[in-house]
Amino acid sequence: MPSVKFKVLTPIWTGNEKGGCEYLRETGILGSLRWWYEALIRGLGGSACDPTNSNCEGKNHCDACELFGCTGWSRKFRLEVEFNITIPEVWIGTRGKRGNRYLKRNVAGFMSDGSIVLTFIPLRDISQNEWALLNKTLQIIADYGALGSKTSQGNGVIEIRENNLPHKDKKPEKLEKSDNNNELPNLGNFFFYKFRIKFKEDVSNLIDRNVFWTHALDHPNFQDYRENWKKLWNDYHFLPISFHIRDAIRHLEGNRNERHAIFGIGGNYAHGSKVFVSHGYKIDENDEKTVEIRIWGYDTKDKIKNDIKDQLENRLKEKLFSKRENNELLESCSLIEEKTGKEILEGLK
Repeated sequence: MPSVKFKVLTPIWTGNEKGGCEYLRETGILGSLRWWYEALIRGLGGSACDPTNSNCEGKNHCDACELFGCTGWSRKFRLEVEFNITIPEVWIGTRGKRGNRYLKRNVAGFMSDGSIVLTFIPLRDISQNEWALLNKTLQIIADYGALGSKTSQGNGVIEIRENNLPHKDKKPEKLEKSDNNNELPNLGNFFFYKFRIKFKEDVSNLIDRNVFWTHALDHPNFQDYRENWKKLWNDYHFLPISFHIRDAIRHLEGNRNERHAIFGIGGNYAHGSKVFVSHGYKIDENDEKTVEIRIWGYDTKDKIKNDIKDQLENRLKEKLFSKRENNELLESCSLIEEKTGKEILEGLK
């Protein structure tokens, strides 16, 4: 059966109706695949509806619904997912009170001691171009983005180890022009950054010394998760710092309304972020001082993108550590790769 095997670099999160992540849900993976697939199709000029408010149906539907389905038109494949490990949970507290209390944010999800496998079981004929689009979608996710939910909070960075899907070497064909909603994600409006963060000491030593920010000192009854930090680094090779990174870049936008539009907001007026960050993941098994992170997004002003590149290192020094005197432990934070969605689309011509 057509399948893709990949290594998980930061936890996969798929969630459930109660907000937990007790088991890996195929629907969470499917939703993420569709989101990226739609963004690619819009970038290529094809049609991709908003599945939360769609007029697509059996006889008349967009290019995305053709493969992923809609009312009266079933999905062309069934997805099966193989995984095996739930990671230990880590909680990180906010720096300041929200209202009269401190909030907590958690790191959780699934990893693997080998490969996670996605198997695509065709239920109807899948065209060569649909396979080509699906392959390119998976490659973009692996090279620049993330898979699953909570990708704005560090989850879902993967590395493809084996791909035996049909037509993986084919470039997608040109799609018919369509009037898409300009507010929906379009790959042509994306940016992608990769940074290398290097510390002056081994990460395990820094965890033992408790130098990373975990919570405010007066945060009541906050549990010490240092042993779980150590396990995540030693066993799963990632450092749970996406919340620190978001703290570092969120206030690059001074206007509160603009900041919420870019980085998202919860509560009664909740909407998702347009900027996504990863945890720090090890890129060399013999290098205990360096992690790589990803920051990417869409429909973001050039000023914010440039500020992220220019100011991330200094901002991280302010947000990464529990005490100011530890700031010198960050040796460097270097931009090592920069890509735009337009460049990716150009490569498909």
